[in-house]
Amino acid sequence: MIDIYETCGYMAGILFASSLLPQLYKSCKSKNLDDISYGWQAIFILAIILGLIYSIHKDLPPVYLSSSVELIFMISLVLMKYYYRNIVSDIENP
Repeated sequence: MIDIYETCGYMAGILFASSLLPQLYKSCKSKNLDDISYGWQAIFILAIILGLIYSIHKDLPPVYLSSSVELIFMISLVLMKYYYRNIVSDIENP
């Protein structure tokens, strides 16, 4: 039997994690992440890690599975911001 609450949890997790995909796509295309602050990224990553700790402790698969994907996406954004700001700008403006 399908548990509606479990389904809602998984669907919410998929939507939360996928909400970062448009930003990742835009950032890859434009190579401009100046409007994304490191402060926001740090707070968001810390919140995800704390949520992961809680959800693993409480054995909440819908939460910790989607949070893991969100963490990967956020770390990707941090790396892209660093890469495009420092490495690409050095190559384009020697």
